[in-house]
Amino acid sequence: MRMLLMISGLIVVATPTAAQVNVFQLDELRAQQQAAERRAIDQSNQLQALEARLRADQAAAELASQGAGVRLPVLPYADPTLRTSVAPAPRYPSMPDAALAESNKRVRDAAGNRH
Repeated sequence: MRMLLMISGLIVVATPTAAQVNVFQLDELRAQQQAAERRAIDQSNQLQALEARLRADQAAAELASQGAGVRLPVLPYADPTLRTSVAPAPRYPSMPDAALAESNKRVRDAAGNRH
Protein backbone atom coordinates (compact mmCIF):
# COMPACT_ATOMS: atom_id res chain seq x y z
CA MET A 1 0.00 0.00 0.00
CA ARG A 2 2.85 2.34 0.80
CA MET A 3 4.32 1.61 -2.58
CA LEU A 4 1.06 2.53 -4.25
CA LEU A 5 0.88 5.80 -2.38
CA MET A 6 4.47 6.65 -3.33
CA ILE A 7 3.86 5.97 -7.02
CA SER A 8 0.68 8.00 -7.05
CA GLY A 9 2.48 10.82 -5.25
CA LEU A 10 5.24 10.79 -7.86
CA ILE A 11 2.70 10.87 -10.66
CA VAL A 12 0.89 13.82 -9.09
CA VAL A 13 4.14 15.72 -8.66
CA ALA A 14 5.45 14.90 -12.17
CA THR A 15 2.25 15.70 -14.04
CA PRO A 16 2.25 19.50 -13.65
CA THR A 17 5.85 19.79 -14.77
CA ALA A 18 5.29 17.54 -17.79
CA ALA A 19 2.21 19.55 -18.77
CA GLN A 20 4.07 22.84 -18.71
CA VAL A 21 5.14 24.23 -22.09
CA ASN A 22 8.18 26.41 -22.29
CA VAL A 23 8.11 29.84 -23.97
CA PHE A 24 9.86 28.68 -27.14
CA GLN A 25 7.32 25.94 -27.76
CA LEU A 26 4.50 28.39 -27.15
CA ASP A 27 5.97 30.87 -29.66
CA GLU A 28 6.41 28.06 -32.19
CA LEU A 29 2.77 26.99 -31.76
CA ARG A 30 1.58 30.58 -32.24
CA ALA A 31 3.70 30.93 -35.38
CA GLN A 32 2.25 27.69 -36.77
CA GLN A 33 -1.27 28.91 -36.01
CA GLN A 34 -0.64 32.24 -37.76
CA ALA A 35 0.83 30.46 -40.78
CA ALA A 36 -2.23 28.21 -40.95
CA GLU A 37 -4.51 31.26 -40.78
CA ARG A 38 -2.58 32.94 -43.62
CA ARG A 39 -2.85 29.79 -45.75
CA ALA A 40 -6.60 29.65 -45.10
CA ILE A 41 -6.96 33.31 -46.11
CA ASP A 42 -4.91 32.72 -49.28
CA GLN A 43 -7.05 29.73 -50.21
CA SER A 44 -10.23 31.72 -49.60
CA ASN A 45 -8.95 34.57 -51.79
CA GLN A 46 -8.02 32.15 -54.57
CA LEU A 47 -11.44 30.52 -54.38
CA GLN A 48 -13.19 33.89 -54.60
CA ALA A 49 -11.03 34.88 -57.58
CA LEU A 50 -11.88 31.64 -59.38
CA GLU A 51 -15.59 32.12 -58.68
CA ALA A 52 -15.43 35.68 -60.01
CA ARG A 53 -13.66 34.47 -63.15
CA LEU A 54 -16.28 31.76 -63.62
CA ARG A 55 -19.12 34.30 -63.30
CA ALA A 56 -17.38 36.61 -65.78
CA ASP A 57 -16.88 33.77 -68.28
CA GLN A 58 -20.52 32.74 -67.94
CA ALA A 59 -21.69 36.33 -68.47
CA ALA A 60 -19.47 36.69 -71.54
CA ALA A 61 -20.81 33.43 -72.97
CA GLU A 62 -24.38 34.58 -72.35
CA LEU A 63 -23.74 37.88 -74.10
CA ALA A 64 -22.12 36.10 -77.02
CA SER A 65 -25.11 33.79 -77.36
CA GLN A 66 -27.48 36.78 -77.26
CA GLY A 67 -25.40 38.58 -79.88
CA ALA A 68 -25.71 35.64 -82.24
CA GLY A 69 -29.38 36.50 -82.63
CA VAL A 70 -32.32 34.30 -83.27
CA ARG A 71 -31.94 31.72 -85.98
CA LEU A 72 -34.74 32.04 -88.48
CA PRO A 73 -36.19 28.90 -89.99
CA VAL A 74 -35.41 28.12 -93.60
CA LEU A 75 -38.53 28.69 -95.63
CA PRO A 76 -39.59 25.91 -98.00
CA TYR A 77 -40.41 28.50 -100.64
CA ALA A 78 -38.66 31.51 -102.13
CA ASP A 79 -38.64 34.84 -100.31
CA PRO A 80 -41.35 37.04 -101.90
CA THR A 81 -39.34 40.21 -101.24
CA LEU A 82 -36.46 39.02 -103.40
CA ARG A 83 -36.92 39.41 -107.14
CA THR A 84 -34.43 36.79 -108.25
CA SER A 85 -36.70 35.13 -110.79
CA VAL A 86 -39.28 36.54 -113.17
CA ALA A 87 -42.69 35.52 -111.92
CA PRO A 88 -45.80 35.90 -114.06
CA ALA A 89 -47.89 38.95 -113.27
CA PRO A 90 -50.77 38.16 -110.95
CA ARG A 91 -54.17 37.83 -112.60
CA TYR A 92 -56.77 39.89 -110.81
CA PRO A 93 -60.47 39.40 -111.43
CA SER A 94 -61.83 41.80 -113.99
CA MET A 95 -65.26 42.99 -115.05
CA PRO A 96 -66.08 44.56 -118.41
CA ASP A 97 -67.03 48.23 -118.29
CA ALA A 98 -70.51 47.63 -119.72
CA ALA A 99 -71.36 45.05 -117.06
CA LEU A 100 -70.02 47.38 -114.35
CA ALA A 101 -72.11 50.29 -115.65
CA GLU A 102 -75.23 48.14 -115.76
CA SER A 103 -74.62 46.91 -112.17
CA ASN A 104 -74.10 50.49 -111.02
CA LYS A 105 -77.38 51.57 -112.66
CA ARG A 106 -79.30 48.79 -110.91
CA VAL A 107 -77.84 49.80 -107.52
CA ARG A 108 -78.84 53.44 -108.07
CA ASP A 109 -82.34 52.47 -109.14
CA ALA A 110 -82.73 50.30 -106.04
CA ALA A 111 -81.48 53.11 -103.81
CA GLY A 112 -83.85 55.56 -105.46
CA ASN A 113 -86.91 53.41 -104.69
CA ARG A 114 -86.41 53.78 -100.96
CA HIS A 115 -87.61 57.34 -100.80
